[in-house]
Amino acid sequence: MTEKMLASQMRILAPIGAVHLFGAERANLEVLESLRDQGASVMLIVRNADYSKEFRDFVASRGLESRAAHYLETPKPYNKTMPWIDLPVGILRGSAAFLKIHREFKPTHIHSYSQLWVLNFLLGIALVGTPMVYRSGDAPTLHNAVWRAVWRFIIGRTTRFGAISRFLIDEMGKAGVTSDRITLIYSRPPRRSVTLKAASASRKQKKTFNIGYMGQVTRLKGVGLLVEAFERVVGDFPDARLLIAGHIHEDWDGEPWGKALKYATLAKPAIAERIEFAGFVENIPEFLTRCDVTVVPTLTEEPMGNVAMEAKQAGLPSIIFRSGGLKELIEHGVTGYTCPEKTVDALEAGLRFYLANRTEAKRQGLAAKASLTALGVDDFAERWLKLYQEVVR
Repeated sequence: MTEKMLASQMRILAPIGAVHLFGAERANLEVLESLRDQGASVMLIVRNADYSKEFRDFVASRGLESRAAHYLETPKPYNKTMPWIDLPVGILRGSAAFLKIHREFKPTHIHSYSQLWVLNFLLGIALVGTPMVYRSGDAPTLHNAVWRAVWRFIIGRTTRFGAISRFLIDEMGKAGVTSDRITLIYSRPPRRSVTLKAASASRKQKKTFNIGYMGQVTRLKGVGLLVEAFERVVGDFPDARLLIAGHIHEDWDGEPWGKALKYATLAKPAIAERIEFAGFVENIPEFLTRCDVTVVPTLTEEPMGNVAMEAKQAGLPSIIFRSGGLKELIEHGVTGYTCPEKTVDALEAGLRFYLANRTEAKRQGLAAKASLTALGVDDFAERWLKLYQEVVR
């Protein structure tokens, strides 16, 4: 093949066995769509189970081709132990499907981002010589022998790594990947159906100061701390509102935390009318037109934070905990507010700052939007194409 492969010559095979459309899936689809839009052929390997139909439908709606295959079951909240008994048979079934799809599609590259998906097709990936690109959107999972072995396989099998933050480059270095094999490419905000120009008009019509949260409604995402901090400030700012966008299972006991938070919150008269649980929101640009500031109170080491990037695109500052790669995105006092600690007190201080300094929120929001250029978002597609062009057999 040529030293610098043309995009039209690329055929990219990407295992994505997701059931739900979370940040990792959106971000990888964004990469693959950008390569397709530059001329590459892209084929996804999706999960064949009935319960993943919603994800398959979303993929189809974006014009991406896909083939279905068997995937290992993932751990559930009520059963955190992976069904290891299915592991040998599952890998054989997945690898057989992978090899068939690989033979028919004839890829020039394999795109991966998940240790679990690599494990699922382990034998198939090991048997083909197609170069693999691994997009690192999470720190390597190394807590037991199986995951350590899978990670060692990925290190040996991957030609180039793309990492979404300097934090992850450091974590990958600790896990055995040398920096010369890694390219830093920050994620760009996922493309949505509403334009920011059309959306900006509605922000001028509202008479409240809205604090927005977007993401999974789980304890580790810090939503409980945010609700508690809001409860502390709401009495001093009558026009303050908290908007929470994130899916909550109403009819499944497997994820009870978010449902419990919602109903406990709505049972408090002092804040019930001031907090909105918006549920799953696909149209994030429209949701952000209702917000004046966003909050990303992740308690874990967030690899980057797609929601902070979407807030920037909408011209909003973000209040963040200094988790993982988030601190690379927000400059305190310039593009947002970085809490010195992951506590309710620190969140309360951040909320009070913007509620008391509304013009500063607008000023920082404009600076946040301008900062996307410095993060390389304008060149996102070209950077990924260049990385793929460097990966040839």
